[in-house]
Amino acid sequence: MSRCQFTPCNRPRCSPLHARRSIDLTKGRPLKLLDRGFVGVLALVVWLTISVTAFPRSAVLQTSDFGWVRVPAGTFVMGCVDADSSCLDNEGPSHEVTFLGSFDLMAAEATVAQYAEFTQDTSHAPPPLPEFRQGGDHPVVLLSWDDAAAFCLWAGARLPTEAEWEYAARGGRAGLIYGARDELSRDWVNYGAEECCAGATGGGDAWVSTAPVQSFPSNDFGLYDMTGNVWEWVDGWLDDDYYEVSPSINPPGAAVGYSRIVRGGSWLNFPAALRTSVRLPFSQTGQTSNIGVRCARDVGGRPL
Repeated sequence: MSRCQFTPCNRPRCSPLHARRSIDLTKGRPLKLLDRGFVGVLALVVWLTISVTAFPRSAVLQTSDFGWVRVPAGTFVMGCVDADSSCLDNEGPSHEVTFLGSFDLMAAEATVAQYAEFTQDTSHAPPPLPEFRQGGDHPVVLLSWDDAAAFCLWAGARLPTEAEWEYAARGGRAGLIYGARDELSRDWVNYGAEECCAGATGGGDAWVSTAPVQSFPSNDFGLYDMTGNVWEWVDGWLDDDYYEVSPSINPPGAAVGYSRIVRGGSWLNFPAALRTSVRLPFSQTGQTSNIGVRCARDVGGRPL
């Protein structure tokens, strides 16, 4: 079983033993047509057993409040902006992208507490502990792409596409290097030292490593830490030439490529790495202490 897959239910109430105990409720008494009360109870037991077995546990038991933000439909220019002198080849060409409908995105990166609920609610292994201390409201780190995708599925969601992520990170503003601004400030971003690679503090940034989510102001869409704190996994593959052929409407991302992708920069990175157009290649199974996740979902209900 891959790490993306789930056991629909691993609680005792879903086990064959529990099914036998349900049948034993009769204690050998013949079931008569007039035993309507028993028939009703038995029907309820059967229905509950089928329901819990047939549907993912996330659909029934997941209780976390992910603070979904509705990202409106719209058009933006994806890729490196004209004012940016640090553009890499895979950040271009810049091209117009249109989203015909809105979508939801978690207001903040998934937290240590939310991910702990996920691992407790499923058979998924918890990530290794980072080399620094974190509270429950810090972004969970050391996630592989598979871990991130599994978490989002449990949350009734999915990973955002690259285009969704960048559109949301820009927050409705155009032509700016760092999403909503042209310059970085530690008053609104948690990022690293000016030279690679170490955490740093200053201004409103009091955290050498990860900061609690929502410690800094949101962008105009109401999304927090789209720049800095931790890199975020997105769906799709890195193909350096994808922007040449990418659809202009709701682009899904490359179906094949040489690497998975993280976006947004982190507490460990110098300013150039936090540019909104940066597409960082990373192994699907890789885990580091500055990569986390933020989930997306389609409007109109959970994709189950």
